[in-house]
Amino acid sequence: MTKRIDLVKEFHKKFKVPVLKKPSLIPKNRSDLRYELMKEEVEEYLLGAKNGDLKNIAKELVDILYGVYGTILEHGLQDDIDEIFKEVHLSHMSKDYSKYKMLKGKNYFKPNMKKILTGVSKKF
Repeated sequence: MTKRIDLVKEFHKKFKVPVLKKPSLIPKNRSDLRYELMKEEVEEYLLGAKNGDLKNIAKELVDILYGVYGTILEHGLQDDIDEIFKEVHLSHMSKDYSKYKMLKGKNYFKPNMKKILTGVSKKF
């Protein structure tokens, strides 16, 4: 994941898009913008899927990742994202499976973000 985040960081630097150095909340206008960017790419993916356009699907999946990685950078999570991903993965793996659906059964546990993100700014 790090190599791809570095490519998006290069884009952010070129176009003066914020990159925080430590985990932080961001102003509402920035989080709203990040949401709209990702939402637009997901909608474009869906259009490609509905049209059976695999080339467009592939392109939009990368655009979705680009939006996600950019949001990781804006929140300053780039140094912690691999550990966060592993923790969320372990939480997902603790779920039960029943009739094509994942359930939070007796073995389920929530991902422990507190152990990874200590001292996060809550200014916004």
